[in-house]
Amino acid sequence: MHMVKIQIPERSDRAKALVEMGRRGRVICLPDNVFIVPEPALALLQSLGVTYLELGRGGFDYAEKALRDASAAQV
Repeated sequence: MHMVKIQIPERSDRAKALVEMGRRGRVICLPDNVFIVPEPALALLQSLGVTYLELGRGGFDYAEKALRDASAAQV
């Protein structure tokens, strides 16, 4: 399964999206309103009318690397 890194700039969209995506699967939260979600979550966001920016795609290793990079940036 592919993972997609997205950014949801609008606060009200972000809240609605996180609740609904969290009910259906795993969501990795990163700084600056960036999230890594399974590819099927994009269809859910579109059905909810949530505007998002796609920042990248990859497999599970892509998600792990993004999480490590975000953690290292805080140090």
